[in-house]
Amino acid sequence: MGKENSVLSKENRIFSLTKESRYLPNAFLAIIIIIIVLFGIDLVLFLTPLGNIGRNISVEGLKGEALFFSINGLGVRFGMYILTFFAWVKFIEKRPLYTMGFGKDSFFKKYFRGFILGFLMMGFCVIAFTVMGLVRIDVSNPSIKGFNALGSVFIVLMGWMIQGASEEIMIRGWLLPVIGSRHNVALGIFISSTLFGAMHLLNANINILPMLNLILFGLFAALYVIWEGGIWGICGLHSAWNWTQGNVFGIEVSGNLPAGGILIDLETAQGSELITGGLFGIEGGVVCSIVLALGIITLVFLIKRR
Repeated sequence: MGKENSVLSKENRIFSLTKESRYLPNAFLAIIIIIIVLFGIDLVLFLTPLGNIGRNISVEGLKGEALFFSINGLGVRFGMYILTFFAWVKFIEKRPLYTMGFGKDSFFKKYFRGFILGFLMMGFCVIAFTVMGLVRIDVSNPSIKGFNALGSVFIVLMGWMIQGASEEIMIRGWLLPVIGSRHNVALGIFISSTLFGAMHLLNANINILPMLNLILFGLFAALYVIWEGGIWGICGLHSAWNWTQGNVFGIEVSGNLPAGGILIDLETAQGSELITGGLFGIEGGVVCSIVLALGIITLVFLIKRR
């Protein structure tokens, strides 16, 4: 278990760099910190003008809606998560921010590779639905879809990039390596994956299978970070995963309706929720379970092969 080609090795870069910290909270305290940050920032946004940033933007129409969603719905809240954990690592743990998995080597390549992989994983799910005859294109309201929505689709991408990065910084850039370094890697993977799923408990249309898939995504993401030795790639993958699901294919993202324009608006067949995820989105169906399971198996093989 002391070799880097072991899935559970503390010698992996993401864990060894975390050891530079002057203070690492134990697993219980780390979970409490995550919970306090999540609810604390929501409370701050509710009680202060920060929660209204972007509400009175001057751009009208679909691009205005996209800007509002990107700035207010995604950028402000999730940007505050990022800044909070950056501040914690810098001033409490007293270690450089690059130790959270932001290595300078080939960072653009890693981010782009992860982004493309996230897009392809979502695309594979949609192809599976199409082959099984479980999806059709909704051509109603063309003014907010297709070419007419192209600008807003890419405006929203900026917000998804912040949102995806924030959850990865919290869970895989901080929680996973902190617990893995303080205790052991297996516990870090288990807690980070489970807590990631629990973060979505209040989402609409959540049930057992969506929760299982969210935990599987957490496991997949943890292994991706271990394989890469950093979080650039999983930040790109997570953002592309949500953006492709919501604004490219018009499917609910973890139970939430997409906002800001849709490139290809897909509707899944009635009665196929177990396969497609229904109102929760692709993450709530068996096809997603299969894709994530294949990804997990592949990553375990790649880590051991290295």
